[in-house]
Amino acid sequence: MTRKREFAHFQHFQSRAHVGKCIEELLMKKLPIRVQSIEKILSENEYVYVDKTGLIKKLIDEGAPHYFMSRPRRFGKSLFINTLEQIFKGNKELFKGFEIYNSEYDWQEYPVLHFDFARIESRTSVEFENALKRKLQSIAGSLGLSIEVPTIQEGIETLVTKLSKKNRVVVLVDEYDSAIINNLKDPALAEKNRDLLKGFFGTLKGLDEYLKFTFTTGVSKFSQVSLFSGPNNLKDITMDPRYAGMMGYTEEELKKVFSEHIRALVKNKKKEGNLAAEDTILEEIRTWYNGYRFSHGETCVYNPFSTLNYLDEQEAKTYWYSSGTPSFLIDQVKKHPESMVSLDGTTATQEKLMDISSFDHIDVEALMYQTGYFTIKGYNPISKRYQLGLPNEEVRSAFINSLVQNFAPITNLRSSRESVKALEEHHPSLLFKHIEIGLSSFAYQVFVDAKEQTYQAMLLSMLYGMGFDPLSEKATNTGRIDVVLEIPKTTYILELKLNGSADSALKQIYEKQYFKPYTHKEKHIVIIGANFSSELRNISDWKGELLSPSGEKIRDLFPDTDQ
Repeated sequence: MTRKREFAHFQHFQSRAHVGKCIEELLMKKLPIRVQSIEKILSENEYVYVDKTGLIKKLIDEGAPHYFMSRPRRFGKSLFINTLEQIFKGNKELFKGFEIYNSEYDWQEYPVLHFDFARIESRTSVEFENALKRKLQSIAGSLGLSIEVPTIQEGIETLVTKLSKKNRVVVLVDEYDSAIINNLKDPALAEKNRDLLKGFFGTLKGLDEYLKFTFTTGVSKFSQVSLFSGPNNLKDITMDPRYAGMMGYTEEELKKVFSEHIRALVKNKKKEGNLAAEDTILEEIRTWYNGYRFSHGETCVYNPFSTLNYLDEQEAKTYWYSSGTPSFLIDQVKKHPESMVSLDGTTATQEKLMDISSFDHIDVEALMYQTGYFTIKGYNPISKRYQLGLPNEEVRSAFINSLVQNFAPITNLRSSRESVKALEEHHPSLLFKHIEIGLSSFAYQVFVDAKEQTYQAMLLSMLYGMGFDPLSEKATNTGRIDVVLEIPKTTYILELKLNGSADSALKQIYEKQYFKPYTHKEKHIVIIGANFSSELRNISDWKGELLSPSGEKIRDLFPDTDQ
């Protein structure tokens, strides 16, 4: 074969390989990021779908037709409600190939009332009342009915009773508590909106004979809403282990449904020179986005919003947290700093976790659990108490960053010529002084039983706030460096210990040779060992060494002598 023919053959082979790769990518189903319509996901068979219809069939068969479930925001509540809507509308063919399609479900068509309270304006109680009245009229019109709505109670009663002439009615309520959660800064307004909700749900209670099924979701459970108070037939399945995997993705679902996306991610990493295996990718997803446990059972789920975004962008970031910071939670902590709880765990009963009764002083443990910033870590069947903690790295790093931004007096050292000069001249005392001031500004409860990673996350957040761009858990062939801080002429390497010593931290840097990968940069290297004291809730001591660009020791650095 001539060289020309060899080259043509090679081009043909490369072209076929490229086409094969393109076809593979085209055949891979889309990720349903922010898609809340089950029709859109299933009708063209172009999106990935994690089949929850078996649990829906179980729910319908249980014989308790009125349900409530709270889950954190962006946890699949709206998609679940929309799936229920299509099932109760009798849209059988949409679910061909999924569990409920092959079951004995009868696919009767029922009138469905779907209320999404997140889309009903509630900045004032008058606005909320009028918007809800208009929603009732709009739904009636879409179903071919004309109704008068002098009050919310009369409107919902008229709508349900008229529709029930066709068949018993299904009522689906999404984000019922939106008008409360969005107005927690104004307790008086939150209470007025709660009273309007009382009227809405109180009327529904009295219409049981006309109802086939109701399902209500929200972020929180406000016990004084009529939905939960007084005699009612509502079944709260929020902490029921049988339904713990109903929203979010289990480990099994992740591996089975998203296997193609995970393999594609591994291939892309390899092209970038990162020899990541599937197990490595799964461990990263697990560390960042798994860990949500909603019952005393063992089922844990992944945050669906963050998992989908990670598979799309192929980078571990705080997707869920960045989609809406918990301003109401931070506001509560600001109003009542004494109520702050340890970031590394506390305990509570189910009654405490699932009951928010006062808008003036909301229990922070309950609020953090219900909104997804705490999750269940363990359960004691004798005391009936749940152990709580932060679910994963996404929540830990982002929530701590919010605390630092809102409570620590951080100075932008990077913009200070004096500070940068001190670091370039290898005098880190100024940096540690600001870190110590920042750590001392937090309520002591934050650090009760705190683990090393909590202190490390606090330190990283403060460094970001100071204008730096630190690297955390930087991998080397001998281990992971806690913190790497690069400035123009110097690389800082920090190893952190909790209730240990600066000496042992510094010794680890030498034993693991953490500085070796930086000896080719023609920059000086500062290695520092620091110790956090759980008793002081701060840095108790640190010591360091200045190394030459090739890694030879030049001199020691101590808190009292580096200035």
